[in-house]
Amino acid sequence: MHAIETIGLSKAFRNVNAVQGLNLRVPEGSIYGFIGENGSGKSTTEKLIAGLLVPSGGEIRLYGRHCSDPGVRSRMGVLIENPGCFPNSTVYQNLMMQALNLGLADPRAEVGRVLRLVSMAGAADRRFGKCSLGMRQRLGVAQALLGRPRLLVLDEPINGLDADGIRIVRETLTGLAREDGVSVLISSHILGELSRIATHFGIIRGGTLIKEMAADEMGEECRDFVFVVTEDDARAVGVLSQKYGEVEAMDGGIRVYGETESPEVGGLLYANGIRVKEIAYRKIGLEEYYLKVMADGKGVA
Repeated sequence: MHAIETIGLSKAFRNVNAVQGLNLRVPEGSIYGFIGENGSGKSTTEKLIAGLLVPSGGEIRLYGRHCSDPGVRSRMGVLIENPGCFPNSTVYQNLMMQALNLGLADPRAEVGRVLRLVSMAGAADRRFGKCSLGMRQRLGVAQALLGRPRLLVLDEPINGLDADGIRIVRETLTGLAREDGVSVLISSHILGELSRIATHFGIIRGGTLIKEMAADEMGEECRDFVFVVTEDDARAVGVLSQKYGEVEAMDGGIRVYGETESPEVGGLLYANGIRVKEIAYRKIGLEEYYLKVMADGKGVA
C-alpha cells in the first residue's frame, strides 16, 4: 500500500500551472526524498497533500483512502515553510498549545517526548522569538511529531540547522521509519544529506514528476569510478582510453568507469611513465545524478 498516492494531481494559480498531472507514489514506511529546483512545485504539492490547498484537478489518496477522510488526516504531521508559533511564548508553551489543540490524552507527557526526540528539552523555557533559525526548525519538527503521526510531510526541515541539528533530525526520521513504520515525505536542497536517509526519490520540474525511483534503483544508475589526478592528465586519458571503455576528464582529474580497481589504474599509468598525484574509488552522488536528470529532461515517472 502507498502512504501517499496522487493521481493526475493539478493546481493552477491564475492560469499558471504550479502542479500538472502529478502521479506520485510514496510507499508505506518509506522516507521519500522530494527533489526539485525553486518554483518546481514541491511546496505546492506538499500543501495539497496536507490539505492546505484545494486541487484544481486530480485526486490524493492517503493509505488507500481519500485525503479528506478524517481517519487518515488526523494521523498526519506537517511542517511546511515555517513552524506556526507565538514569538512571546516559550518552546514548551507553543508545543502545549498544539498538543491541547490536537486533543491529546496526556499533553504534558507528549510534549516531553517530542522535546527529547529533537534534543530540545534544555530549551523548553526559551521564548520562540529568541530561538535561532535552527532551533525553530527543530521545534517545527517537534510540532509535526505530536500525537505520533503515521505520516509526516516535511518541507525543508533541515534548513538552517548546524551539523548536530541535521544529525538529530536524520536519526529521528530514520528511527521513526525503521522502528515505527512512519512514512515520510521530505523535501530538501541539501541533497547529500537527503541521500543518507531517503529510501525513495521523486524529481519534479515545472510541476511535473520527471523521475521516481527507489534508492537501490538510483544506486544502480549512480555508477562507480576510479578518480585519478596525474602530472599529465591529457596523456593519461590517451593511455587509459586504450584499455578502458569509458574515460572522462572532469573535476580537475580523470574518471575511469567500469569494472576496474584503483591499483590496476595506477599500475597502468606507472608502467607508461605517468606519475599519479591522487587516486581514489568513488561513486556518483545524488546531487550529480539530479543535475544530470534535470539537464537531460528525461525520465519516466
